[in-house]
Amino acid sequence: MVKILALREKFEHMSVYSGYDALYHHMSPMATVDSVYCNFKKMYPRGVGRLLAATAKLIGKSGFYNAQSIEAESKLLLKSVSKNYDVIHYTYGEPYFGLGASVKKLISSPVVITDHQPVSWWETNKVLYNRHACADKVITLSEYDRDHFNSVNTGKAVCIPHGVDTVFYKPLETIDKDRPFRVIFAGRYLRDTVTLATVVKKLSASSLNIRFDIVYLDKASVTEQHLTEMMALPNVDWYAGISEHQLLSLYQQADCCLIPLLDCTANNAVLEALACGLPVIATDLPAIHTYLDSAVSILCRSQNADDMCDAINTLYSNPALLQRMALKAREKAVDNFSWQLIAHKTTGLFNTLR
Repeated sequence: MVKILALREKFEHMSVYSGYDALYHHMSPMATVDSVYCNFKKMYPRGVGRLLAATAKLIGKSGFYNAQSIEAESKLLLKSVSKNYDVIHYTYGEPYFGLGASVKKLISSPVVITDHQPVSWWETNKVLYNRHACADKVITLSEYDRDHFNSVNTGKAVCIPHGVDTVFYKPLETIDKDRPFRVIFAGRYLRDTVTLATVVKKLSASSLNIRFDIVYLDKASVTEQHLTEMMALPNVDWYAGISEHQLLSLYQQADCCLIPLLDCTANNAVLEALACGLPVIATDLPAIHTYLDSAVSILCRSQNADDMCDAINTLYSNPALLQRMALKAREKAVDNFSWQLIAHKTTGLFNTLR
């Protein structure tokens, strides 16, 4: 059994069933885990906050590394010297790993970092490559990211994909067939909402009986004209701040998932849709190929609304194809991305470093 010290973050918009932290709900009995949590919303007295922020700026060299980061990482490193751990795991490397790189020679346990930002982000933060070279291993969430990291720091990176809770996220056994064709979109980060809105407007003006479920920000927070025009369409249902069970119900009632992207590594919505047996229509980006193939998805050219409209029309007009892809989507999620499998691969990596 591997003994892990983990620096973790529970993001407000992610439930116990989603997000990378769910990995640690599936580690038993392969590992024991001590955890230090970072709270990026924590407020400090003015003098303390300024001191921590200034120190973080010097150490982190990234806008993601801030006062809360250095406090959490300091707690982690102090805890690491008080006990003997087999591995220290930074579950989010970009906002956490700073001080540890400076004192790596003093850390007795191997350090593993999981990175979540796409290659385009790293190319604008190249100064961080040397910092992450101090880690013993870097976990990337796609083969594309792995190959890129290894082109910079040979042998440091290994791909272990993001996981999904395939017990919670699952298809309904029976679906009401006497209903409109439903397309779900979910998420905010790196989403191409301009293309999304164009697709929705075009298909809303067609004769197809389609409804769109949009899971996004609260309407009052949306100011972009293309989104306000989209939310006003009569066949658009808009959701914000919903529970994980409400989100699950939307996936289960949908026919396919539409995810136009600006960039990506892993994507929670894609994984949740697959687990619920939904074919995915997404932007064809290098990293997405770790998760999607032609059996479960239709990949479209970047910022190309016509491609996505054609993809939706293909699934809408071909129920047999839709059903085959739905079955393959669920199968792919269970066989490749269940958290039990990802936890086994992750602890396996940790064991090689003991």
